[in-house]
Amino acid sequence: MVNITSAHQCFNQGNIAQAEQMYRQILSENKNNVEALWGMGRVALTFNSYQRAYELFKRCISLNSTLKQPQYLLSMSEACLHLMRFEEAEQALLAANKVNGGSVATFTALAIFYCEMGDFIQAGTFIKNILKIVPANVQAFCLLVRCKKLTLANNSEREFVDDMFNKLTLSTSVLTKREKILLHFSFAELFHENNEFEKAFSHFTQANALQRSLINFSVVDMKDYFDSLLSSFTHSTFQQLEPELELAETQKQQLTPIFIVGQPRSGSTLLEQMLIGHSAINSGGELPFMAGDIAKGIYQLTGKHFPEGASLLDNKQCRILGEHYLKNLQTLAPSSKYIIDKMPANYQSIGLIKLILPQAKIIHIKRDPIDVSWSIFNNHFESLEPYFCSLIEIGQYHHLYQKIMDNWQAVLPNFVHHISYEQLVETPEVEITKVLAFCKLEFQSSCLSMAGSKRYIRTLSDIQLREGIQKNNEKKWLSYNKYLQPLFDALNVTS
Repeated sequence: MVNITSAHQCFNQGNIAQAEQMYRQILSENKNNVEALWGMGRVALTFNSYQRAYELFKRCISLNSTLKQPQYLLSMSEACLHLMRFEEAEQALLAANKVNGGSVATFTALAIFYCEMGDFIQAGTFIKNILKIVPANVQAFCLLVRCKKLTLANNSEREFVDDMFNKLTLSTSVLTKREKILLHFSFAELFHENNEFEKAFSHFTQANALQRSLINFSVVDMKDYFDSLLSSFTHSTFQQLEPELELAETQKQQLTPIFIVGQPRSGSTLLEQMLIGHSAINSGGELPFMAGDIAKGIYQLTGKHFPEGASLLDNKQCRILGEHYLKNLQTLAPSSKYIIDKMPANYQSIGLIKLILPQAKIIHIKRDPIDVSWSIFNNHFESLEPYFCSLIEIGQYHHLYQKIMDNWQAVLPNFVHHISYEQLVETPEVEITKVLAFCKLEFQSSCLSMAGSKRYIRTLSDIQLREGIQKNNEKKWLSYNKYLQPLFDALNVTS
């Protein structure tokens, strides 16, 4: 007989497929086993099946009517956030807190939620609750820095800052590598805001070096994949499917996906937030569907992985994949006619999007190479990618990205609308009007109203965007100019 504890252990160790099999076996013997249903919900979340996860967690909660297990409610809130059901997410978090008041995990989830909703007063309340339980909590410290609630200039906070610094630097301190990474980024930000740039750069470097040590491949190792992208999508790839693509376009007018693509930190969240000010547009955020379900579907249909498999798709298979994507997208905002997918790395999939979603609108946002590279280096990304945490590899990756974008311009010259971050912040009304016209929509003044917004923003730009369109984000690297020669060399630019 399968033990539920063993199934949970498998899941926590990353053996998702084995855990799923064990959960299914338990449910075959008792379809109302709440722990197994919760486990299946977590599996669904892992595979980005958000609606399925939501339904499973809802069933867990209904079967466990006494609500003695706050983890079900915390998981429900996560599913709701992915489905953009923010009120339900908040209700689930508050219910979890009511059931398990005094839990650091619940306080942390609430603090992060309110921070991403732009309610920094509420976020601060829950951060204080965390610190009452664990005075030197790393996550709470980092959240205070993120919310701009902690500075080096305030002497009343200096003891707390010094305590955390000692925790980071003393050899007797016991911290996980992830905690050290978070603390280094937080101290880098504190020193940056205090104009202590040498110390800030030291912490940025240590944070990125620690993160890089967790990654077992390099940008150089990615070259074959990018070469395969170039060889898999040529003029002939699209010419042979062109008549059918036009037919598919007329069949799918009920929903138009808007893809915002480019490098991370190029201004994609700014553009997204401006666009969802329009009454016809909603957003699913950074969606994993193209690299997840669609890539998996290509392999199942052709026996080849993306990108090679994409060039083998016939018209029927393209329609199947396109309809699957649209079905997933529509669950996020059932009444919307335009929904944004803001996953930056979808620039790699522009050719595939043309094949399966010819009615889609693709907006490529670009930014000055040094500005965007420095912004990548001085921000913490959860994803373990070498081009997030090495100045040299960030530069190398920029060349791969540019080569792919040049190829799309050559083989699909009118399929992508290009916009620069610098132009967007300089003349926002002009640029957003062009983007909306590309999407066949009229300009609405609400697209320019972002300051003080209480929209949910789940990206590194959440705090910054609450302040409205910023014109002072260019050339921030100048304070670190003397440290950046490896980046300049990798980009083939002069400072």
